[in-house]
Amino acid sequence: MIYRLLSWLASACTVGGAVALAIMMIATDWDILARQLAGRPLAGVVELVEITVLAVAMLGLPEAFIRDEQIRIDLLDTMVTDGALRFIKAVGLILSMVFLVLLCRNVWQPVLDARMFGDVKYDLGVAVWPLYALILFAFGASALTCAALFWSQFLRPGAGR
Repeated sequence: MIYRLLSWLASACTVGGAVALAIMMIATDWDILARQLAGRPLAGVVELVEITVLAVAMLGLPEAFIRDEQIRIDLLDTMVTDGALRFIKAVGLILSMVFLVLLCRNVWQPVLDARMFGDVKYDLGVAVWPLYALILFAFGASALTCAALFWSQFLRPGAGR
């Protein structure tokens, strides 16, 4: 049940990242067209692209964890026993969860500060705190999906057999 919910959350994050990518591509094309036709770029497109790159990168993390498709080098796979490899993967997942939780903890204060002080992007005037909150959400969702992956691969009854 929880795994299905987290899979749905990861898929929703991926769809959000895809929408952000589409917005980025359209804004870039529109900016290039305006530059060619009007002789000047559109104001705020660079910031919009900056925001959407953040969304694409952060919203892709939960899906990468839930599918177990992180970038890795399978150097040790042939050099160690299956039990040692399982141990290394378990330690890797635990360290990933710890790192993601630490990131969440450290992003929380900038979210509060940006909201309290009313920080905005220079050209667009978009509030900054939702961008930090997006990072916080993506790291939190990634930590949860990482925990679900750890459960399904190592703790669930019958795992690893």
